[in-house]
Amino acid sequence: MKKLVPIIESIDNNKVVPDAETVYRDCVMLVVKHPKEKKYLYLHNILFGWNVLVQGGIEKGENAYMSALRELKEETGFCDVKSIRKLDFDMDNVYYAAHKKQNRYAIIQTYYIELKSLKQVDHEQESEILFDTYENLYEIFGEPFRHHYYLLGIALKKQENVASKAENKLGTLDLVNHKVTYRDFDERPDRKN
Repeated sequence: MKKLVPIIESIDNNKVVPDAETVYRDCVMLVVKHPKEKKYLYLHNILFGWNVLVQGGIEKGENAYMSALRELKEETGFCDVKSIRKLDFDMDNVYYAAHKKQNRYAIIQTYYIELKSLKQVDHEQESEILFDTYENLYEIFGEPFRHHYYLLGIALKKQENVASKAENKLGTLDLVNHKVTYRDFDERPDRKN
C-alpha cells in the first residue's frame, strides 16, 4: 500500500523566491509535552517574531532519533526526557527561509517527546521557550505557521487518551496561505544536502 505524504508549500510572504538556491533537507520536528500540564512547547523567535515547534536538520552521522534529542537540547536546554517516540507521520514543507536566504524543501519526520522535568542545560538563546494548550496554539501559530498546529494535532491524535472529543480540529488541514499537494513516499526528491 502506498504511503502519501502531504507537501505544504507557502504561498504568502514565505513563498519560494525564484532566484534563491533551493536546499533539500532531512529534518525533525518535535511535539514536546510539558511534564505536569497538558501544554505543548513552542518557540517564539525574537528576531523574526515567529511562533514555531522545535525543528532542525538531521546532521551527517546522525539518525533522526539522535537529531531530535540534539535539537531539543540545543534549542531549549531541556534534557530530562521521560519518553520519545517517532510518529508514523511525515510531512514535506516548501518555503523561503529568510534567516538563511534560501528556499527550503524540508523532508520532516515527527517525534513526540514527553518531558520528565523542566531541568535545563545551557543552550542557544535565539527564542523564548513557551508552553500553551492545544486550543490556544491555533491562534499562537497563526499564519504562516498553521501547519505546525496541524502537525501538533496529528501528534496528539496518535497519543492514547491525549486527544479529547472537544479537540475536534485534530489533524484538520485548514491552511490559508499554503498550497497542499501529496506525494507518494517513495517519490520524494533527492535527499542530498
